[in-house]
Amino acid sequence: MRSYRRGEQALAIYLSSITGFIDTLGFLYLGGYFLSFMSGNTTRLTSAVTQGAWGTAARAGGVMALFLVGVMIGAVISQLCARRLAPGRSREVVLLFVCATASIASLWVATGFETPAVLSLSFTVGAMNSVFERNGVVTISLTYMTGTLVRMAQQLVNAFFGGSHKEWLGYFFLWASLAAGAIFGGWCYNAVGLRSVWIVTAMLLAGTAVALAVRERRRRANLAI
Repeated sequence: MRSYRRGEQALAIYLSSITGFIDTLGFLYLGGYFLSFMSGNTTRLTSAVTQGAWGTAARAGGVMALFLVGVMIGAVISQLCARRLAPGRSREVVLLFVCATASIASLWVATGFETPAVLSLSFTVGAMNSVFERNGVVTISLTYMTGTLVRMAQQLVNAFFGGSHKEWLGYFFLWASLAAGAIFGGWCYNAVGLRSVWIVTAMLLAGTAVALAVRERRRRANLAI
C-alpha cells in the first residue's frame, strides 16, 4: 500500500467497498454463493461434490469460472496497455472496462435477465483485480481479504517492535471498507432488490470519473501518476 500515493490508496479502499457490496449482493440473491470470495465457493464446490449435490457444485464452479475469466481478461488488458500506451494508462483502461461490464449487468437487470446480471458481476470483480497490477502481479488485492488481514496482523506486531503504524492501518482500512460496502450492499438489496446493481454501477462510474479527472490534472501539472 505504501508504494502508492495517497490518492491511489484512497481509490483502492473505495474499490474494496464496491467489492464488498457486490459480494453481499450475490450472496443474498444466489442463496449462499460468493461473487468475489473464491475460497468460500471452493468449499461449497468440494463439499457438494462429496455429497453428490451436482447442481450446487455446478453453480459454485460456474461462478468461479466467471471470476477467473474476468481476472485473465483484466490481466490481458493491463499488460497490453502497459506495452502500447503511456505509463499509467493501463489502470485507467481497466477501470473503464470494469465500468462497461457493470453497465451491461445493469442493462440486463433493466431487461429482466436478473440471474445473468448478478453472475456477470463475478466477472467484473475478477477484472477489478488488475486495477492495481504491476509487471503482471497484483500489488493491492481488492478481493483477497484473508491475505489482507494476515498482512495487517503481521504489520501490527511489527509496529510493536518499532515499525510504522501506517502499514497495518492501511490494510485495516482496506478490510474495513470492504465490510462497510458489504453492509451497504445488504441494506440496498433488502430495500430495492436487484436494482442494487444500478447502485453499484453508479458507484463504479463515479469513482472512475473522479480517478480519471485527478490523474489527468496531475499529468497536466507534470506530477507522478
